[in-house]
Amino acid sequence: MTQHKNAPQIPGGQRLRGRDRLFKQALQAVERSEPRPIVLVGGAPGVGRTAFVDALADAIDSHRTVLVVRGNADLSAVPLGALAPVMAALPSSGDGAAIIDFHRAVSRPEVVLIVDDAELLDLTSLGVLEQVARAGVASMLVARPSTVTDGRGAAVARLSRHASVVFDLPPLGHNDACAMVKDQLGTSIGAAAADEMVRLAAGSTRTLSELIEASVGICDLADDMGAWRELWPAVSEGLIASLPANPLLASSLVLDVLTVVAVAGELPVEQAGTSGVSEHGTKKAEAAGFVTTRSHDGRIWVELAHPLYRPVLLSRVSEFTRAGFSAAGVDMLDGYPAHRVRRALLQLAAGHPVAPLLLIDLARRELSERRYTTAITLGEHAVAAAGADAALRAAGEYVEAQALSQIGRAREASEHFASAWAAVNSVGDVADRAFIAALAQAEGNHLAFRELRPDVAVSRVESILHRLDDHDRALVESDLAKWRLMSGQGIPVGVEQLALVGPVETPGDLNLLIMTATLQTMGGNLTLAGEAVTRGLAECDRFREVLPNARDLLELNEVLVLSFTSRFTDARAAARRNLARAEKSNPSARGIWKFVLAMIELHGGSPARAWKLITEGRRDLVWRDIAGLLPTADALSAAVAARTGRFAIARSWLDQLTAAEVADPKVELYASLARAWVSAASGRPGFAIRSMGPALHKAVDGGHLYLAAMVAYEAVRIEPVVGATVMLPHLLAARHAFPLAESHARAVIARYDVLPIAKELAEAGLLGPAIDAARWAAEHSNGDLARASLAHRLADSWTVRAGVAMSNRRSQQPRVTPLTDREWQLACGAAAHRTSAELASEFGISVRTVDNHLARIYKKLGITGRRELSAELSELQLDGTYRDYGVDAAASGNK
Repeated sequence: MTQHKNAPQIPGGQRLRGRDRLFKQALQAVERSEPRPIVLVGGAPGVGRTAFVDALADAIDSHRTVLVVRGNADLSAVPLGALAPVMAALPSSGDGAAIIDFHRAVSRPEVVLIVDDAELLDLTSLGVLEQVARAGVASMLVARPSTVTDGRGAAVARLSRHASVVFDLPPLGHNDACAMVKDQLGTSIGAAAADEMVRLAAGSTRTLSELIEASVGICDLADDMGAWRELWPAVSEGLIASLPANPLLASSLVLDVLTVVAVAGELPVEQAGTSGVSEHGTKKAEAAGFVTTRSHDGRIWVELAHPLYRPVLLSRVSEFTRAGFSAAGVDMLDGYPAHRVRRALLQLAAGHPVAPLLLIDLARRELSERRYTTAITLGEHAVAAAGADAALRAAGEYVEAQALSQIGRAREASEHFASAWAAVNSVGDVADRAFIAALAQAEGNHLAFRELRPDVAVSRVESILHRLDDHDRALVESDLAKWRLMSGQGIPVGVEQLALVGPVETPGDLNLLIMTATLQTMGGNLTLAGEAVTRGLAECDRFREVLPNARDLLELNEVLVLSFTSRFTDARAAARRNLARAEKSNPSARGIWKFVLAMIELHGGSPARAWKLITEGRRDLVWRDIAGLLPTADALSAAVAARTGRFAIARSWLDQLTAAEVADPKVELYASLARAWVSAASGRPGFAIRSMGPALHKAVDGGHLYLAAMVAYEAVRIEPVVGATVMLPHLLAARHAFPLAESHARAVIARYDVLPIAKELAEAGLLGPAIDAARWAAEHSNGDLARASLAHRLADSWTVRAGVAMSNRRSQQPRVTPLTDREWQLACGAAAHRTSAELASEFGISVRTVDNHLARIYKKLGITGRRELSAELSELQLDGTYRDYGVDAAASGNK
């Protein structure tokens, strides 16, 4: 993502995102005095050439004069229509030759001539500008599209051929486009709405700017479930003008085709008397660029060519008219089983009655396919259409509750479960016992695995067992046994949970495997966790309707097992593979995999990549958090921000964490790590490392042994000597999972050569720790220049493999002082010319102890005495608690 501080500004204060490198190069080229440059800025229509050129014009040295010529479609047939405003503002020589005055003005060394939208200039203006370019005595900046197809194309091409420097602006990347949205709309828009705006813009910066302008004042954009999800509400004249063509100006035949496709989605074209979109209208619409077609099922299918055509068209269609188009779409989709869901939704929009039972069947299908929004919509209509039929109403509430639970909206899911039970209880003993069993299983799993209250699940289900027959009771009691195990009830001594799971016959069996894998992964037997994952993956597809996210949760544990056994290369590859699969088939799981990859990159790779991943992953988790990771993602965001030197951002994230969230050991772990990096960068590494102790102990007590050990190892990276000494017990507790971490700590404590350990870390894919270890080995080579040079070369090669810029190596990691807290205090006092006796009296220690501390400080800093101490402390440039003390002490000492 483009950094905020590096993004240039355009007039008006807005930031030019994603162009900083090209902007610097173009500005250097324009400001070059000799030879006089002609700079050409190209790019596809809508890519943001005008904003780029305006920003360059604003940034040009104030001692230079900027003349701007702008193309205008309305004046393209008027000779000198574009140059007239510029020539009118120039001083006249008195002989009436305006063209000569123009040539004289632009040939002055301090003048820069900027030509925007060159393809819209009249031919006479183009001829004059070509003369200027051919003369080579003027500095020019020309902006035009990469292709010009009208009659002025040849003239624009001749002008462009004189360019000495050419820049083609690429479309904005997704992250830069989202940042552009956030720059202008701020907190009034949520991450999901920003992503939707970027999708609608389809790569056009101009369209995105118009979308942003039209969205000012819309109230629900910060709500991820707002009305904008169904239809984007912000449509303006400027937005329509930015599109490739205006669909509202199409002929009536084409407009009918576009409207029915906008309302109904992709539709077949009429063929051999079958119902479909007009073939003639489709051909005309495709020729105009409004639609695209494809062949499928022996028919031609048509859809809109631009995502914004739909909201533009629907903004002019009344509800009454829209119902008619929905009815037409229903007829055209008749007989296509693959479109049953869309057809049912169109029927509902047209006001046609749809059987509640069909709606429930379709909703269950959508639930199994992980299309939760559609499942919720169908469930709502099923409940509304059920009327007095309590059984159908209960089934609709059940589907809604399942879908809401899967997307992490636990409170709403609980409300719909309660409504389903109310409907079931209203019919008394005649209720379907099989449905009661399914409802009890679903709510129990929701309580046990989503709300983490297995004890409540046990009490709820025990209260309805008397209403079930023997077969259904056996199924529910099987799940009940699993929830009792989860709540710690009835586990025989010495028996592993996995041994209690027989054949996987119910969703509860699969859920227990998931929970077993999770618990064992965090702090138990990693071999047992692997077995649970293997068994679960073999069976999870059988229960897709009830547990659609089971595969992703099991694969999450699989990747964590790889990470907790130091196989970071395999873990990274597996997580990337799962992320690619989630992008295609299950967007609900994207946040999980970006979170996991961010964690892997933080602990074993590149913190810069971790920052990009956790920023994107948190946006996905805000929308759908199927594993309850959002609070941990907030804490991880703080840790990564601190690790990469973004201390203000880290403190902001830490301030947002609530007491309830910090109660989660995982959240507290990463929050403590974030605070440790902030403290270490302010000159307090000893305090920073020791401050992590309570969170580590709490995590271990809560069963998070391996995550605690992985975070504890970060202390060795903060300051090797103190970190290894303090954290060795935590690394020993998980030595079978992180043998290299233990070896590294022992080598540091015993003053062994850590370079062999660094090589082993690199071979295991832990490039971040390997780089840190090699740098430390180079700094502590005891004068062995050959060994120091080898360590630096290895660290540089691993840095390249990790994808970290060599020139930014120091800026990517906060600099820390090797001094402990007490040593820092004494060093500041000594630098302020205070005697050893004065320091001993102030800190309540002996003069000899002060002198011993100072000798150790001099050795750590590589200096010989007090005279060099002040300069060395100043060079550290630390912004910490003790800096004020040092400054005040120095001031008082100089009085």
